[in-house]
Amino acid sequence: MPSKSNSLPIFYKHLAIIIALAILSLGLSKQFFPVRAESNPVNNLHFIETTSLCGNGSAPDYGFSYSLQQPHWTVNWQRYVSETTVIEVDKILDRLDHDAIAQTMILFQSPSQVGNRVNCAVHFLRYMKLGLPSGERKDNGFVFLIVDEPNQIDVHYGVGLGLPALTAHELTSLNRLAEEVYQSTGSMDEALLALGRGFDETARSKYSPFVYPTSTPISIELPAGPLGVLSICGLICIATLIVLFLMFFFIKMARFGIPFSPSPRSRSSRSYRTSFPNRRSAPRMRGGSGSGRSGRGN
Repeated sequence: MPSKSNSLPIFYKHLAIIIALAILSLGLSKQFFPVRAESNPVNNLHFIETTSLCGNGSAPDYGFSYSLQQPHWTVNWQRYVSETTVIEVDKILDRLDHDAIAQTMILFQSPSQVGNRVNCAVHFLRYMKLGLPSGERKDNGFVFLIVDEPNQIDVHYGVGLGLPALTAHELTSLNRLAEEVYQSTGSMDEALLALGRGFDETARSKYSPFVYPTSTPISIELPAGPLGVLSICGLICIATLIVLFLMFFFIKMARFGIPFSPSPRSRSSRSYRTSFPNRRSAPRMRGGSGSGRSGRGN
């Protein structure tokens, strides 16, 4: 029977052989079954973060989650400008929309939210479906993108297919105008107002307010001569008979003791108003109603 001291070296030899075989089998498995790059969770996370950036997404939502109806034409403004300025810009852009010149939105983003900046403006135009759905001013959507960088802003635009008269030179000049105003004043409010006013002037220089066609009023032509006089007399007689009939009807109602008064309705109206003392109309929501088809950006 072998001694205990002689059995230990044999045990270690066997253990070393087992470890060597395990290492060899692990190396062969890596050689014949390489690990796929997609299985790396770090790589997958980087892919998701990259595609979620504005300008890197794809249809139908392009990575956006904004409501398609907004209380203002300026979106994501809370960290950058005052509400007073946003309301003033709304007045400018409301008139452009009412005149069917352009449906315009302005989007604020931080640099960390944006990938391709030119695509970001165009994608937001498509996502919000800006532009009229039909008619002579179809696809008249427009978007300005303002990226807030340290000590400066970077402005881009996306323009709909229905605004071909707006040239790249004019629109790029508006981008530079807003950037220069911010650089000189340090005020994002002043830059936003300059952008809104400048776009209003440029767009109106290319497109006049759209006049919606009105229906032609119906005219009644009376025959000339004695026949026309007889027609007028006949109309007067008919009107007189109607008035006399109404007077006779009301007199009969009074004789039978039937009052004619709108007071019950008035009381009902007062009761309705009392039930809803603070009833107010819902605020206007702004957004597109078309396809959001865009042609170019910068």
